[in-house]
Amino acid sequence: MDINLKNDINENQEKENTEELNSQEEGLREEMQEQERDGFDNDRKKKKPQHSFIPYTLITMCFILLFSLLSVGSYRPLGEHFLPQEDKFETYFESQDFLHALAGLNRYHLSNSKYTSRVEGEYWYDNRYENLESIQYYITNDEETTYISNRGEGNVSDINQEIENSLFYLYIEADEEGDVEIESSLHDRFNERDFMNMAGLNHEYRDKYAGLKFIYIVPQDFEAYNDFFTYNMKRFHVLPKDLFLILAIAGISIFLLVIIAFSIPYPFQKKTVVCAIFNKLFLELKALVWLLFGIATMMGVSILSNYNAYNSLGFNIVEAIYDVDSYFYLIGVPVTFVLFFLTYLTIVYVKYIYYTGFKEGFIKNSVIGRMGYYFIKKLRQMIQEVMVLTITKEPQKEVFVILVINLLILWLIALGGGIFFLLAVLYSILLFKYFVKFMVNMKALHESSSQLAEGEFDIKLDEDIGMLRPIAENLNNIKEGFQLAIDKEIQSEKMKTELISNVSHDLKTPLTSIITYIDLLKEEGLNSATQQEYLEILDKKSKRLKVLIEDLFEATKANSGNIQLQLEEVDVIALFRQTLGELEEKIKESSLQIKTNLPENKVICELDGERTYRVFENIMSNIFKYSMENSRVYIDVVENQQEVNFIFKNISSYEMNFDAKEITERFARGDKSRSTEGSGLGLSIAKSFVEIQKGNLNIDIDGDLFKLTVTFPIKSTEGNKRL
Repeated sequence: MDINLKNDINENQEKENTEELNSQEEGLREEMQEQERDGFDNDRKKKKPQHSFIPYTLITMCFILLFSLLSVGSYRPLGEHFLPQEDKFETYFESQDFLHALAGLNRYHLSNSKYTSRVEGEYWYDNRYENLESIQYYITNDEETTYISNRGEGNVSDINQEIENSLFYLYIEADEEGDVEIESSLHDRFNERDFMNMAGLNHEYRDKYAGLKFIYIVPQDFEAYNDFFTYNMKRFHVLPKDLFLILAIAGISIFLLVIIAFSIPYPFQKKTVVCAIFNKLFLELKALVWLLFGIATMMGVSILSNYNAYNSLGFNIVEAIYDVDSYFYLIGVPVTFVLFFLTYLTIVYVKYIYYTGFKEGFIKNSVIGRMGYYFIKKLRQMIQEVMVLTITKEPQKEVFVILVINLLILWLIALGGGIFFLLAVLYSILLFKYFVKFMVNMKALHESSSQLAEGEFDIKLDEDIGMLRPIAENLNNIKEGFQLAIDKEIQSEKMKTELISNVSHDLKTPLTSIITYIDLLKEEGLNSATQQEYLEILDKKSKRLKVLIEDLFEATKANSGNIQLQLEEVDVIALFRQTLGELEEKIKESSLQIKTNLPENKVICELDGERTYRVFENIMSNIFKYSMENSRVYIDVVENQQEVNFIFKNISSYEMNFDAKEITERFARGDKSRSTEGSGLGLSIAKSFVEIQKGNLNIDIDGDLFKLTVTFPIKSTEGNKRL
């Protein structure tokens, strides 16, 4: 027994091994054949031009268009076969639709005609009953006086002749009491009771009919007209019968299309561009396309089937279906084409799901499906990460102890049911993962801060660490910040050195001259003219020294902010004009041409007038000192709702090989040789005075062009009074 069992097991294993080898050989053979086909295809592509391809999309579109034409074109022959029209007029005249329309016409004449208006306050307008031709009416009184008619003048014999040749006639006569007699070509088939109720002959309008006669005649060529009654007749026949036939044809056509679409090989269909695009669309977009098509179709049918649509558009879908005219095909073929086209695309998409798999073709092809798939994937990933956690390492062990305590607390809270227990477990797992990651990040921060404490600034931390990210960013930026601080300190020391050097030079020059000329005055034998010349030089140098000392104190106070401003509403345009006026003599003495462009209106700012005047004076003094001779100086004032800008532009008399920011530093001069008489404090003081008044002073240098812009905030728009 055991030997037989072993033999059976060996035979099964040998069979399985043989099948596995055969499958591997078959797979290798198929792979080699596929590589050969790929090589052949590549060679064929190299030999053939790229534009020689089968227009799959064009073939598909033409097929669906032909199918749509056949479907729509089959309506007329099928209608003639299945919808006989022999009794269509009598069927309509016996219907409630005709009774309702005729009763409405009768009430319309009774209420609206200027001859027969007997219902006070009931005037109403209905375009359906205006300009009727398909039905002739003739309304008279007891004296046979014509009140209203659309048949023109004629005698009784003419009316009788028309009645005899008519498809339908109705005669209504009311006596003086309002009792009505009705005679119709349909005799007993005409529902007099319903007509009288609809026309108001049995109740509220009965006395209004007294003494009137109504004759309604439908001629033989009734169908040839285009008015409400012919429309109503066509609508009566279209809605129940013709519409059912159209839906039946559409259903059969779609059934055949489904069979054909499933019969076409999918490799052919997937090469069609429209099918490929539709397959890649999200499922929600596909549903939206179908929804929009359905809504548009229903709204179009609802609008175009209304009688008023004929008056505005010139055609009506009811008449198009009844007469099977050109509009029937112009509307039917496109709608049918879109319906069949969407149906075909949907069928191809179903095959796409079959070939690509339910997950790729359906779930991942939907926004909701992708969101669900992503959520499940993340949940599975989180569970896998939790499964590999260990509590034997630091800091996981400490966090685990804390979370066990937290879990016990949550259990006490969750004694109400099992679902609360599961939530507590999940909550603890999430906290465990969070705290482990938090402590790992804290460890990395601690190690980096220790390196910084030891003077090692070359660190690089991962900044994607949650709430600790700002600390990591700051630690990473310490190196750059430290270097920046060093650069600022070096720049500050350099500025202090230059300041001392400049102050010493600018103060020493006039002081040396004063000492020299005092020594000369002490010499004996000087004539009065020479003494006077020396005294004038001493006076000039002493005043120069005084100006330097005053400017130095002014600049020191301005930079320290220790200035008491006397703010008031100042018209800065008038103040600038005053500055130019006081500098008029200096302007004339110079070789410069001052070109100003100032607004004529007032510009009110809240400023200290004295300090602002000093700003303008220092700027103009700087222009006089450093502008090229015989050049032009342009001064423009630009105003907007929030601020006013004073723009000064001049050509420098020397090469400006310095940074624009350096020129506003204390004792800084554009003239590096310091051969001019400036103190180097003018623009520095001006900048300080502008900034403490909430303004701004900017300098731009472009070659030899020196451009300075002063900006002051305007107090309010109401304060600027236009002249």
